[in-house]
Amino acid sequence: MKTQFFALALTGALIVASGTVAAQQMDPNMPGMAGMQAAKPTQAQGVGIVKAIDTAKGALTLQHQAIAAIGWPAMTMTFKADPSTLLQKVKVGEQVRFTLHPAGMASTVTAIEPMQP
Repeated sequence: MKTQFFALALTGALIVASGTVAAQQMDPNMPGMAGMQAAKPTQAQGVGIVKAIDTAKGALTLQHQAIAAIGWPAMTMTFKADPSTLLQKVKVGEQVRFTLHPAGMASTVTAIEPMQP
C-alpha cells in the first residue's frame, strides 16, 4: 500500500516536501512496531584477551571477540575499568569474560574474570 505524505519544517526557512512511500503493516499486537528499533542494552558480555593494563589510568586493552548484543565486530579496544580494582583480577595475556557498559569509545568494563583453561 502506498501512502501520500507531506512534511513541513521551519528552521529559519520554509521547506515543503511531498511524495509517496510504501506503508508498512503494523502488527496489531505492537511488540516490534514496524520501523521502530530495539533499545540498545545497558550492558553486554564479551570474551577477549587482555593486551595491556594501565593502572595509572584505570584502563585495560582487550582484544575481544564480536559482541552481537551491541552489534560490535571483533576488535582491540581500550576500556576504563569501573571500579579500577577490577584490574587486579587479570593479567596481560589472559583470556577473560567481561561485562561492559556500552557507550562507544567511552564504554566501561564493569566486571571481569579470567576464563578457566
